[in-house]
Amino acid sequence: MVKKLPGKQRGVALIVVLLIVAMVAIIATNINSRNQLSVRRTLNLTQYDQAFWYAISAEELTKKVLKQDLDDADGTVHLQQYWAQADVVFPAEHGEIGGTISDMRSCFNLNALSIESKEVENGQPKLPLPAVQYKGLLVALGMDEFSAERLTHTLKDYIDEDSTASPFGAEDADYESRNVPYRAANTLMSHRSELRAVMGYTQDIYLKLLPYICVIPGDDRQLLNVNTLKVEQAALMAGMFDNKISVGEAESIINQRPGDGFEKIEDFWSNSSLASLQSEADLKTTFVVDSNYFLLEAGAKVDNATFRLDSVLKRGSDNKMDILTRQYGGQK
Repeated sequence: MVKKLPGKQRGVALIVVLLIVAMVAIIATNINSRNQLSVRRTLNLTQYDQAFWYAISAEELTKKVLKQDLDDADGTVHLQQYWAQADVVFPAEHGEIGGTISDMRSCFNLNALSIESKEVENGQPKLPLPAVQYKGLLVALGMDEFSAERLTHTLKDYIDEDSTASPFGAEDADYESRNVPYRAANTLMSHRSELRAVMGYTQDIYLKLLPYICVIPGDDRQLLNVNTLKVEQAALMAGMFDNKISVGEAESIINQRPGDGFEKIEDFWSNSSLASLQSEADLKTTFVVDSNYFLLEAGAKVDNATFRLDSVLKRGSDNKMDILTRQYGGQK
C-alpha cells in the first residue's frame, strides 16, 4: 500500500517538477535557437563562399575577353572593343555576376611621381615631367598654382625613395608630429586610397580626384591612352599638356576621335589644337593608343550574400592576362 505524502510535501514536489520542466523547456529552447543560428551562419558562409567563386569566375571571363580583343586588335585598345561594355550582368544559379573593365592607362598613375629628376632649377631639383603633368591636372580641376604645387610635392615626397623634403613637401618629421604619428611610405603605392594618408589631401580633394587617378602596382610610368579617355575626363588630357590646351579643347579632341579610336598615335597628334606642341619630344612619349593594364571591378550575389572584387590585370606574352593584385570589398 502506497503511503500518501502530506499536503505540504505534495505541493513542494509539484513545484520541483514544474521547475524541472521549466528548466528543460528553457534549455531546449536555447538549444533550438543556437541550432537555428548555427544553420543560418553556415548558410551565410556557404552563400558568401559561392559569391566569392562567382567573382573569381568573372575574373577568368575577363581574361578571355581581353585576350580575344587584344588578339583581334592591330596594336590598339579602344572603347569599341568587347571589354569596354559597361555594367555587364550574367545570371547564375541562385544569383548573378556583374562587372566593369576599365583601362588603367586612361587615368593618372600616382606612382609616376616617384621618378627623380637630375635637372636643377633655381637651385632646387626640377620637377620631372610626370610631376609637372600631375600639377597640371590639379590646376585643370580648378586648384590655384600654389596649392597644386604644394600637393604635388607632398605626394612626391611620400612615395619617392629618399627622405629629403622638397621645398613645399613633407617627409617623416612632418608625419611623426601629427596627432597619430606615422612615417612617409617612401615606396610605390598599391592602391589609390593610400592618397588619403598624404599630408594636405582632404576628403574633398580626394573625391574630386577619384575619376582621374589610379595606381598601377609596381609601375612608375604615366602613359595616357587617348583611345580610352572619356570626354568627362578631359581635364586629365589638359593637365597632361600642362594646360597648354584648355579643357574645352581637350573635350573637342576626344569628341573628334574616331569611334574605334586612332589607329596610330600620329593620327592623334595631327589635330590642329596640338600643332604648337609637336616639337616637345618628351611630352609626346607620354601619349599612346594601347594599354597593358586593366582594372576589373566585379560583383557577385548569391541569395542575400554579396561579394565585391577588384583585380588589376597585366598583359603578358601572347596577350595572356596575369593577375597583379586582388582587393576584396570594393574600396574606392
